Amino acid sequence: MRNAFNLYYITIVKGVRQFTTYRTNVFAGVTSALFMLGVRYALWIALFRTGNGGNSTLIETITYFVVMDILMVWTTSTFSEHIGKDIHSGDISHALTRPCSYHFQLVMALHSKAVVSTFTSSLPILIAATVFIGILPPVSTVTFGLFILAAILGGAIYILIDLIISYSVFWLMGYWYIRLYKGALFMLFGGTVLPLWFYPDWLRMISNVLPFQFSLFIPMEIYLGRIRGEDVVTLLVMQLFWIGLLFAIERFVWYRVQNKIVVQGG
Repeated sequence: MRNAFNLYYITIVKGVRQFTTYRTNVFAGVTSALFMLGVRYALWIALFRTGNGGNSTLIETITYFVVMDILMVWTTSTFSEHIGKDIHSGDISHALTRPCSYHFQLVMALHSKAVVSTFTSSLPILIAATVFIGILPPVSTVTFGLFILAAILGGAIYILIDLIISYSVFWLMGYWYIRLYKGALFMLFGGTVLPLWFYPDWLRMISNVLPFQFSLFIPMEIYLGRIRGEDVVTLLVMQLFWIGLLFAIERFVWYRVQNKIVVQGG
């Protein structure tokens, strides 16, 4: 366990150092994040002025996206791209024989990128939104604790879905379009671009029977206090159900993958 933690720490530090070697990387990350916040704020102001805000307020919607940006840097993985590059370069054979598991290597790469994105994107957005717009704090300390728990469970759901989808690279031998398909699924059913409370009833019903909304949308509804009491417990149980089911599927597909590995290149 201690060796795994040391390896994890070294990988995170290495990733941060690589990114911060050039100051332009940091400057570009911060300025682009603030620019996107301004664009998003202007778009939502225009929408709410037309009276199409649904059953939410402007500040509630802006808070939704600002806090979600922080969650997404820790959960929005690009495993299909990583796996695809390893297969095409031949590095997959070395990665699978290393002392630490291949999945641990993928998570380390994800978190290394997340640390950088947190400081160059998420925190500048959070600070600017708090100072100039005034985002909503958690409803209560208990609510914030439940939000953190739901966010951790939601992150596990996102990663399991990403792994299952990414394993298709071993059969298709292509990877760039898999990331697009995964992103589209989370955009449509997970509320990453438009909160599900803006959806028509029929589309919301479809989203309710799929696991995508439990990764980011449900934790955000808990943060905003739109879900309270026993409903929170029910949704946490649903998250655990999806984690169990998705983990079983992921293990089954990974077992099949190990009998299907074909290395291209190297």
